[in-house]
Amino acid sequence: MQRSLLRRAAIACGLLLAVTIAIAADEPVSRCHQVNAPVGLVIRSKPGTHGKRLGTLEQGAKVTLEGEPAPGDKNRVVPVVSKDAQDPDAAWIQISAPKAGYVLYRASGAAPYDYLVPCSK
Repeated sequence: MQRSLLRRAAIACGLLLAVTIAIAADEPVSRCHQVNAPVGLVIRSKPGTHGKRLGTLEQGAKVTLEGEPAPGDKNRVVPVVSKDAQDPDAAWIQISAPKAGYVLYRASGAAPYDYLVPCSK
């Protein structure tokens, strides 16, 4: 009985997390972000580890997010965020610079982590 309640709670939390990510992807964010990954990030041709490697980015490197420009603010966009078919807890984001492609944006799960953060002023 207790396992059933725990399982239902885990499913509810998972659905809440999925909804939170979807809502955040619809809101404008700063076009300028920087790498927040000590080992860097790989730029890929399509979302997921199956995409061709196009290059790498070091910790602190600045990237320009691709997306629909926010009305009245050219420095903000609604980013293009894609889920990874092989890893449903991973989210990939499209960038236009320094090289066009996709980078791992967020790893969810037990310890959520954002690999890109807004540029510091």
